[in-house]
Amino acid sequence: MIRAGGGGAGGFGRLAVAVAVLAGACVDSEVTQIGAQRPSRPPGCPVEIFPSTTPPYPFAEVASARAKCHFTYGRTACIDELRRQACVAGADTVFGFSEGVRGEFTMISATLAARTGAAPSPPVAAARPPGPPPGVDCNPICSPGFACSAGQCVPQCNPPCEAGEVCSRKRTCEPAAGKLEPAKAGGTAP
Repeated sequence: MIRAGGGGAGGFGRLAVAVAVLAGACVDSEVTQIGAQRPSRPPGCPVEIFPSTTPPYPFAEVASARAKCHFTYGRTACIDELRRQACVAGADTVFGFSEGVRGEFTMISATLAARTGAAPSPPVAAARPPGPPPGVDCNPICSPGFACSAGQCVPQCNPPCEAGEVCSRKRTCEPAAGKLEPAKAGGTAP
């Protein structure tokens, strides 16, 4: 037995055993088939990740998977393992994470899925009002949900208002006839 200088009997040996156990148990996973068996995809295949939502395209569930990673490797190691398992299962998507910590391990459960149809066309970006002209800033800065426009804080509705509507100070769309004045930045005249 190798002893660490002055470290006590067996101190180094216990450390070596602990390191060996951690190295052997750094990342582990299990996969349960829940859909039709699919051919495996190549290692390192592209996989889209949606931790808290479902994919925005048509898909078929292939399997459920759980990855368990020692804290020294971090949460990223679990996500990398889920990606790896997705390729093995013939999936191209991992979604719907359920996460937890047990002792020194992070665990992530997710669903593995495969895209079944063409992706929908990307959404059209909403038109945003132009930014303030150079040298004109709101003072104080605007609250969240408001944008500075020509020195005034203007409400920003999400989603943007329809034609014939305006965004009120309450950040709700209202008919243009009942238009409320935009909120003024502090220190400006009413």
